[in-house]
Amino acid sequence: MRRLLPYLGAVSSWLLLLAVCRGQDCPCPASPGGDFVSLCQSSQDGACCDCVCDCRRFLGMLPSDHCFDDFISPISNPFFFEDPRSLTEVRGIFLNNNLPGDIGGANAQLWAAQLRGRLTERVSVIVPRVGYWHIVPGGNDSPAGFMAVPVGFKYNLVRDVERQFLLSAGATYFIPGGGGSYTNFGDGDFHFFLSGGKQIFDRGHWVSGSGFRIPANNNWGTQLWYWSNQWDYEIARGWYPLVGVNWFHWMNSSAQNLTNGITGLDLVNLPTGGVAGSNVVTSVVGLKWKPSGHLEVGAGYEFPLTANGDILNNRIYADVIFRY
Repeated sequence: MRRLLPYLGAVSSWLLLLAVCRGQDCPCPASPGGDFVSLCQSSQDGACCDCVCDCRRFLGMLPSDHCFDDFISPISNPFFFEDPRSLTEVRGIFLNNNLPGDIGGANAQLWAAQLRGRLTERVSVIVPRVGYWHIVPGGNDSPAGFMAVPVGFKYNLVRDVERQFLLSAGATYFIPGGGGSYTNFGDGDFHFFLSGGKQIFDRGHWVSGSGFRIPANNNWGTQLWYWSNQWDYEIARGWYPLVGVNWFHWMNSSAQNLTNGITGLDLVNLPTGGVAGSNVVTSVVGLKWKPSGHLEVGAGYEFPLTANGDILNNRIYADVIFRY
């Protein structure tokens, strides 16, 4: 039953979001006191694509910025590579990570929900992971449990509708998880990031994000710098093939060395030594289907390009996004 809790929470939120999704009919009518903020920003065809209006808040959150609905969200490095748009959404993720043979050759399976809420025209709160993972087949000392939960914010620095260009910055703090999940080392991690997106070739898009994961206690975690990129092209209405590249660089090792060079890559921050200066590069290919600005479904396959893949032999992704 515990493994189903992230699913149940995500599905409940999806149903609530779907129940309130309505057309972008801003500006909303004035309240008697006139104490609301109302802004309707139009797309090139004149339709209202962004509704910033207090009377349309749901659970305190504004509707997503729909002026960039031709973009799709990144699929790989999902807990760090942030979509640069201002969004109110719930995303469900399943991840099957095949471990290299020299560290067991089993599969790490992860179920997660992501929550994002738009507070103002440019400020969003983000919870990039509420997740459970385990190893299949698992041993007595294999990870199994609820993982560290990142909580933070995102601020939209640049928003150019005409040129379809975005740039955002943000930060999260990883609240330590349970001991069985191997995400309770030290005092948690901080994540600082920049994320941008640009439309290219009319139907194509490039989304790029870079950031740093810094442990609150260097004795129990490594310092990581990553740079993630995804390119897509809409070949038919709502269908997007995609390809991406992720670069991970370890700036500092942990003072503790409990895992002999295995860091956990983008899933966990394991205390290990001897990794400072090392790199892992991966690539992902995938496909997304986006029939509207409120629904997005995708799948992807990731594999290492470097001899060192850390915990990654290959990985399969599946995700679904319900967006207000």
